[in-house]
Amino acid sequence: MDIRYDSGICIEDGDSKIILDPSRQSDIGVVTHGHLDHLTKDAYMTVPTLDILKVRKGERRGKGLMYGNPKNINGLEVTLYPAGHVFGSCMVQVEDILYTGDFNPQGGKTCKRAAPYDCETLIIESTYGKPSYRLPHKKMVTDDIIAWTEEQLDEGPVVFGAYTFGKAQETIALLNEIGEVPYVTPGIAELCKVYNRYDQGLKYRLSDGFDDHFTAVVPPKEIKNPIGEIPSKARKMNGSSAYLSGWCAFFPFFNSMDIDAQFPFSDHAGFDELLEFVERCDPSRVLTVHGSDQEFAEIVEKELGIEASPLKG
Repeated sequence: MDIRYDSGICIEDGDSKIILDPSRQSDIGVVTHGHLDHLTKDAYMTVPTLDILKVRKGERRGKGLMYGNPKNINGLEVTLYPAGHVFGSCMVQVEDILYTGDFNPQGGKTCKRAAPYDCETLIIESTYGKPSYRLPHKKMVTDDIIAWTEEQLDEGPVVFGAYTFGKAQETIALLNEIGEVPYVTPGIAELCKVYNRYDQGLKYRLSDGFDDHFTAVVPPKEIKNPIGEIPSKARKMNGSSAYLSGWCAFFPFFNSMDIDAQFPFSDHAGFDELLEFVERCDPSRVLTVHGSDQEFAEIVEKELGIEASPLKG
């Protein structure tokens, strides 16, 4: 089985060929999730990701697959499994190859965790593939977010900056748990509607006048100067703002954003989780993609004794 990068992760066996996360439209492609750097039309993807495609790119053009149901695609057997990254995200098994895509073994409130599967070849996303990229456990982070939110609400509104798709909805679900129904921007609201068609039960509202001590979830650009309407309203009411991203564990964002706090709320696997995931899949070969691919491949070989190398794109 030949694996190479060719406008996506190309897997070829004789006349059979598919492309994972194709960089352009492909009817033999498999898309792992609905972030815009992965989302292309015409490909196979989970049914929820098809609905995300409609919202984000204007057309529901592709072929829907269910988790756990094998499908023959151009001569190769393909099965999708939950990836724990965002709503609708998937890992892709192709014969004896497992591709994680962007994944998180801890999962989230709106997506099931990524579980390891035995495979011959593991293609693993390695965004946080350096030993210095160790992330705190998600439960610890969410506990900190809730405690900070409840404290700040005694003083005024609280606004969170989070990616429009995925992180924003996870934040809404977290705020709902403490009885908060946050204001959101129209773009976030349109994606929340997709979630709720799958019984996610997200509670949110569009701005139609503001309470004294409201919460809000907005895209990160809204908390950069000049700040958007909702953060600006919060500031005038003695409010606070925070940024949510895994990168907050490693870099300060206080100079580039108008924020009072930042939290390492990640939808990716941190370094320790990456290494554990490789070990539990027990592959004969590992191919690393994205981020710290070279360094993580070297660590896999040194610490786990498994043949590993970057799959360069």
